[in-house]
Amino acid sequence: MQPLIIFFDGYCVFCNFWVRVLCRWDRNDQLRFSTLESEIARKFLQNRPELLAYDSIIVWDQENFAVEASAVFMILKRLRGGVRSLLIFSLLPRTLTNFIYRSVAHGRYWLFGKKETCPIPEEKIRHKFLQ
Repeated sequence: MQPLIIFFDGYCVFCNFWVRVLCRWDRNDQLRFSTLESEIARKFLQNRPELLAYDSIIVWDQENFAVEASAVFMILKRLRGGVRSLLIFSLLPRTLTNFIYRSVAHGRYWLFGKKETCPIPEEKIRHKFLQ
């Protein structure tokens, strides 16, 4: 199975926190990460300009992609253990879960801050980050 690629806001403190959490939860090494500011993301988005309208992570399994709440659920499906129980929220209407996602995404800089530069991942998880 191909790794899941997660494009995220590299300057966002909140996003970087969750990327580190996902690295710990990814016991089967199924996740790869790249910032939305990276060359890989630019090439990916070049063929999918409709995704530029979203203030969201983008998750790509090399065939399909997802944004907002669908992206979160796509990630949870790849993880093992108790965290998968959060998939119960995927039973809620997508309009509600996307509203919650957008509310957090909209206020993330105000609530958590923004970094001046994208942080460099620690050595033990560096293999998960695409250049």
